[in-house]
Amino acid sequence: MAGGMYTSGAGMVARQVWQNAVADNLANTSTPGFKATRVFSEVLDNVQSADALRAVADKQHYFTDFSQGMVEETGRDLDLALQGSGFFVVQTPQGERYTRNGNFSRDNAGLLVDASGAPVLSDSGPITLQGGRVVIDNTGEIFSDGQPVGRLAVKNFESTAGLIREGGNHFAPRPGVVLSEVPAKAGVRQNALERSNVESLDEVVRMTTLLREYEASQRMVRLQSEALGRTVNELIQK
Repeated sequence: MAGGMYTSGAGMVARQVWQNAVADNLANTSTPGFKATRVFSEVLDNVQSADALRAVADKQHYFTDFSQGMVEETGRDLDLALQGSGFFVVQTPQGERYTRNGNFSRDNAGLLVDASGAPVLSDSGPITLQGGRVVIDNTGEIFSDGQPVGRLAVKNFESTAGLIREGGNHFAPRPGVVLSEVPAKAGVRQNALERSNVESLDEVVRMTTLLREYEASQRMVRLQSEALGRTVNELIQK
């Protein structure tokens, strides 16, 4: 009977972890280039002790859905979208990071930066934009007042499984993983942004289902606890 309580409790813990991921997805439905988080778990049938129950949260594995989000026109020169596979490259204090969020701007020094303030990289380093109109073609070549400035660095990898989310919309190599680069197959589209690939209706349905499953497991724990309590009382009375 106690084993059944642990199994039901494991279901509650797992669904709480999944709900957290769904809540984060819903909070980022309007974040350009955001990629939804999904969760899968190891088999929980062997949860038969308090120690095993405490370890359940660690058995929930996160992965990122890198499917393409819808691209929308914004009319803003420094809004860029990637159509196809690949990532913009930005420079952070921790090293190069990769993002699909092309909501860029020019800082006070003229550097092209992303929404977090990280410099956006070209094939030869940070990009400085001085003065007037900026035009960026499909290959990522940048022109300022008609003069070439550089080409956006766009990287692609043999497997996105080697990437982990870092700080919301940045992705970094998993610890100990050397990313194997392959040619990027993404075209750059100016005056547009790739929207989040989160489908809010699907996430709401997913959250509702998880809540019902959580409540069902909670009821099972309560029923088994009550049954165990009656059994103990009967033994005491004997």
